[in-house]
Amino acid sequence: MIVPGLVIFASDIDASRAFYRDVLGLPLEERDDGFTARLQDLELHVEGGARPRKRGRHWMEEATAYVRIATDDFEALYFALEDRGATFLGGLTVGVDGRRYAGLADPDGILIELQEVA
Repeated sequence: MIVPGLVIFASDIDASRAFYRDVLGLPLEERDDGFTARLQDLELHVEGGARPRKRGRHWMEEATAYVRIATDDFEALYFALEDRGATFLGGLTVGVDGRRYAGLADPDGILIELQEVA
């Protein structure tokens, strides 16, 4: 069995826990060094100990990775996240492929992109 995963280092583990649980609505499993948020077959291991990331003028351009959530029910997911307090970066956009996209960031600036599956 292969379980894909991503490790995210957080500067404020409690703020990250609240974001992944309450805003993204992901089920969490507590661990000694943080928690695991499950996004279908992807495990996001969130651990503490990171330095706070500065959100300067070019912080988005300095991102080395982002989490993409592709869905065939974009509208329902977008509005559910908005209802749970998600703040979208730049609002809703439509790509040249006709798909809708929206971005948000976790408390440490980890980028998360919603993508409509055609």
